[in-house]
Amino acid sequence: MTSSASAGFEPRSETRERRCGSGLRTRWSPWEVGAMVAGFVVFWPLGLLALFLKWKNSEMWPGSSETKAPWSGFKTPDFSAWKPQASAYGFSGSGNAAFDAYKRDQMKRLDEERRKLEDEQKAFRDFVEKVRRAKDQDEFDRFMRERNAPAPSNDQMP
Repeated sequence: MTSSASAGFEPRSETRERRCGSGLRTRWSPWEVGAMVAGFVVFWPLGLLALFLKWKNSEMWPGSSETKAPWSGFKTPDFSAWKPQASAYGFSGSGNAAFDAYKRDQMKRLDEERRKLEDEQKAFRDFVEKVRRAKDQDEFDRFMRERNAPAPSNDQMP
């Protein structure tokens, strides 16, 4: 056999496969997986402890710190050129000056209507408060009249 033919059939070294931080992925043994699952089933902090120990010994993702993340080269697109210019009311212009003027007038009209409604709501709130005060005053006056009224006397006997 030639040396090139035997190169592909070399037995794997157990120490090479289990080496941490070398970029090779090590597999979890069935005992480790079983211990972690049993830890979660029996008492969940034991499962977390097993995960913590794997992470602390750098066995969770071996070699992950030596390679670049797959998404590190991703660049976010620049959408600023796509944003339409906003008008005074936060809406984009249509490109038609007549329509934009109409839209501006309608928005002003709606703002005035909104202000009118807010004023009416404030007036109603003040009215309800005035009615409550009048009712409270009436109840208080009735209480004072009943309290200060002379008690009926039982002095007259037949």
